Amino acid sequence: MSANFVNGSVKIADEILDQIAVAAASDVYGVFCEDDQDKTFSFYNRNPKSRVQKLGDYLHFYLDVNFDRNINVRNAVKDIQKNVKSVVENMTGIAVTRVDVNVNNLEI
Repeated sequence: MSANFVNGSVKIADEILDQIAVAAASDVYGVFCEDDQDKTFSFYNRNPKSRVQKLGDYLHFYLDVNFDRNINVRNAVKDIQKNVKSVVENMTGIAVTRVDVNVNNLEI
């Protein structure tokens, strides 16, 4: 994503936008994140994943998340959507139109 300003231009790589979205999703209570200290072997990475799609001057995020046990999934998804939209727009100045959340797993 790039933007032109009076003194020059700025380009933000899709990977950076994805990292911002993953960090924002990880801040929501109940989203499962593996610790660096937790070195247990698993066949898949349970941390949130993000893909961004540019639609003109807007962004559309697709997030894959896993949740810890004993949370309200509906409220957690709403919190993720609000937090990702807010954080990305505040950090980049680029409008976010949608944040789609796919829940892959609920840790029981």
